[in-house]
Amino acid sequence: MKSKWFSFGCLTSVVIIIIMIFTMFRIFGSMGKGFQKPVSEKIVEGSWLKMNISGRIMDYNEFKDSPFTGTFSAKTTSVHDIVHKVNKAAQDGKIKGILLEPKFIACGYASLHEIMSALENFKSTGKEIHTYLDFAMDKDYILSTVADKIYLNPSASAGILLTGVGGGILFYKDFFDKIGVEINVIHAGKYKGAGETFSRNELSEPVRKNLDRLFSNVYNSVLNTIAENREIEFDEITKIYEKREELFINQETALEYNLVDELICKEDLYNELSITKKNLVSFSNYKIPKLRKSKSNIAVIYAQGGIVMQSQGFDTNNITAAKLNMILDKIEKDNEIKGVVVRVNSPGGSALVSEMILDRIKRLKSVKPVVISMGNVAASGGYYISAESDYIFADPYTITGSIGVVAMLPNISKLTDNIGIHEEDISKGKFSNAMSIYSKLDESMIRSLKISIQDTYLEFKQRVADGREISLDDVELIAQGQVWSAEDALQNKLIDETGMIDDAIKKAAELSGIEDFTIEYFPKQKNFIEEIIKDKFDVDLAETVISNQVMEDKGLLKAWQLLKSIKNDPLQAVLPFELDN
Repeated sequence: MKSKWFSFGCLTSVVIIIIMIFTMFRIFGSMGKGFQKPVSEKIVEGSWLKMNISGRIMDYNEFKDSPFTGTFSAKTTSVHDIVHKVNKAAQDGKIKGILLEPKFIACGYASLHEIMSALENFKSTGKEIHTYLDFAMDKDYILSTVADKIYLNPSASAGILLTGVGGGILFYKDFFDKIGVEINVIHAGKYKGAGETFSRNELSEPVRKNLDRLFSNVYNSVLNTIAENREIEFDEITKIYEKREELFINQETALEYNLVDELICKEDLYNELSITKKNLVSFSNYKIPKLRKSKSNIAVIYAQGGIVMQSQGFDTNNITAAKLNMILDKIEKDNEIKGVVVRVNSPGGSALVSEMILDRIKRLKSVKPVVISMGNVAASGGYYISAESDYIFADPYTITGSIGVVAMLPNISKLTDNIGIHEEDISKGKFSNAMSIYSKLDESMIRSLKISIQDTYLEFKQRVADGREISLDDVELIAQGQVWSAEDALQNKLIDETGMIDDAIKKAAELSGIEDFTIEYFPKQKNFIEEIIKDKFDVDLAETVISNQVMEDKGLLKAWQLLKSIKNDPLQAVLPFELDN
């Protein structure tokens, strides 16, 4: 019997190794294309910049040459890159206009707003923007509305799908009950629903009402944007979203609704605009301008992703105290950096790490002004690290707040009993097995956790009260885990102003007392190959690559990441759900 199990174990190991090798070869096989330098295109007078963006768009990509997709990198360009290229094109005398071709864009509304603002700036110089659509989803179409004209493929299979704002929330309680896993959830704040996905089968009423208000605000903002850009009455665009018969809006109906201006094949549009191979410039090959250096700089730090104790492999899409504090240390010592903007795009995470980062920001603030620019989401731990800065901007589409704390401890004792695994515990000390997943929580442990949670919650509220100069009683009214739109956050004094990253940069310069300055971005972009060669190609990388290939479902992936996060750090200041923003 032992030899059979040994043979089975060996076979399993071999299979796993084969899968890993196959996956790694498949991924690294694509590196040849991914790492090729962009071909420099000759730009002639009257050129058109072809901006065909698609897929997931991050705020900022720390790897300038990574071919990967997934949570730790992005093959598509970042908002940072897009905005800089569009701004360069606006000043490029040889660029006549932009041909915009969005397709299946995946990004937050705040990110979309940043891109649209850059395109509006491009138009303000007198240059043209034309959008061509084959098939457009919500965010593809919203981006398209910034154009002078929108063209749609006349094929019967082309069209526009406008669905609205929202997101599905997966609940796992029944599943966990069936396999014998219990997730003990203890939270501070009745709206703090971060653990509800594991402990309930539906939203609690307070959380439902809070999210309904949030989505209503975002939804109305989206409809207003389309109505204004397309010069359609707000009631009419509302009818299109809520009253139309057809799911997919076909060509003639799109014309009737004034969603598009003309039905035309792409080749005919090119002829109409006098676009040829010679005067069509690929957006991916259009180089980002090099920033000039001066003795007065504003530092812009991108803090994006979950707040965690330790990074995993090459996953740059998270925030750790070690990573961020190292950047802040460098900035504090650099006398040429006069002010700092922290671009926060985070649903939160570890309460302890959030406190560590906030403490470092406060110490930097005593030396140089620190301004926060909130992206798609700056909630829970994301708000925590922002609370005591000199000034806070939130994009009109930002989701923020969620001031609350939750603890989640898994217990798999039923599962192990069902499959015939039994634990016999020999330990000394009242809480010796407190973090064991094999032991059910007793009352003394629950009481102890509640004390810790309340202490952490009070500390969180105190940080907000100190930073925003409001009383603890007033903080409690807007805390309790409630999430807010930027409009509500402004009314509740959680932010100082609605605005974008450029507004935050100007404010940092104003607080620094400088007028002429350049911008320095952090983290510094790295070469992916150099990082591998150094010392980081390890098991964590293999795990990350494989998990990103296998776990495509966003909801399952977020649940898995949260479970991994709470394994060694149960006290979390994290946004309740992954919102489609």
